[in-house]
Amino acid sequence: MVAPQLRLMAGWLVGWAAVGAVVGAGIALLLERIDPGPIFVISVLFAEVVGFTALVSARVVFPLFRKLPYAVRLLLQVLTLVSGTLFGSVAILLFQPLFSLARFQTVVMIVVVNATLAVVVGIALHTYDSMRRQIEASYRGLREKEAMERELGIAREVQRELLPRGTPSIPGLELAGVCIPAVGVGGDYFDYLPFGEGRWGLVIADVSGKGIPAALLMAGLQASVRSLGLASISPAVINRRLNDIMHESTSAARYATFFFAMYDESERCLRYSNAGHHPPLLINSTGVVRLKDGGLPIGIMADSRYGEARVELCAGDVVALFTDGVVETPNGSDEEFGHDRLARIVTQHRENSLDDIIRIVMDELRTWSAGAAAHDDVTLVLARAR
Repeated sequence: MVAPQLRLMAGWLVGWAAVGAVVGAGIALLLERIDPGPIFVISVLFAEVVGFTALVSARVVFPLFRKLPYAVRLLLQVLTLVSGTLFGSVAILLFQPLFSLARFQTVVMIVVVNATLAVVVGIALHTYDSMRRQIEASYRGLREKEAMERELGIAREVQRELLPRGTPSIPGLELAGVCIPAVGVGGDYFDYLPFGEGRWGLVIADVSGKGIPAALLMAGLQASVRSLGLASISPAVINRRLNDIMHESTSAARYATFFFAMYDESERCLRYSNAGHHPPLLINSTGVVRLKDGGLPIGIMADSRYGEARVELCAGDVVALFTDGVVETPNGSDEEFGHDRLARIVTQHRENSLDDIIRIVMDELRTWSAGAAAHDDVTLVLARAR
């Protein structure tokens, strides 16, 4: 690391000698034509040397030393300034040899003073430039932070507007749901859809990405679901059509995990199709069933096909729909909350009201994460047959 920098400095010194000689010679010849006297000529040229050395060193050379240790960097800065001043001074004195020999001590003192002045001015200028860049970087960072906060605020507002404003009253089925946004909006979405003819849709999704792009994609997904949602269309067909719409209208990096279920009041059953989402849990008297039949997340591959399944619901059965913000919440040892722990909590409290069960799960999540900031949106929807 140091050797290349030393070679660079050596090249800089040689180059400065050449530049200093040319610049000094040019100004010296110009002033000699005016003939203002040797003292005036040398004073002007030495001022030029100090200014030129300090400016070029601080703006061009010193940034090349920024990765070196502080002591080495400071030593090289001082050597650069002193050597630049000396080279420039020698170039100037060559044009006034008689004056330099006649007043040798005065000339030496002037050169030393100029070298000291160049060191002070050069380091001060470099310090000023460094502080200015830091202030500019802090200002840009503040502006970017403000823009990000505005974006997150808009995304949260979009997300809040798309979530259900209330819980519908469905014969034979209780519902409750909550979505708690994280600091970074992840695009969680759930909905209750009335299809008529005694059929209701239960939807939960997690859109890829964060911020406004995810919120807008979630808004488009909700609009598509509502436009496609008909009592006569099966969950598998809805997932297939949603996949085609998203694949055609978004980039390959945009996709969503999606779970769609159709509840039939008369048959007391749930038909569902799971497009790559965390399998919801059906908790009944015999245990826990994971609702995983379906296919790939929507938007990943064109012409994807989806399977579907049908489950009977008996009084007291609870279906828990959730996003990864619930089951992937880590504790201090990076262990995830997990599906089994969620199923155990819901099973233990499934006689409670659904709002109480949600509150208990949220409390357990906070205890599990030891109050750490949520890494993703937390969405949980519960449906219980009665």
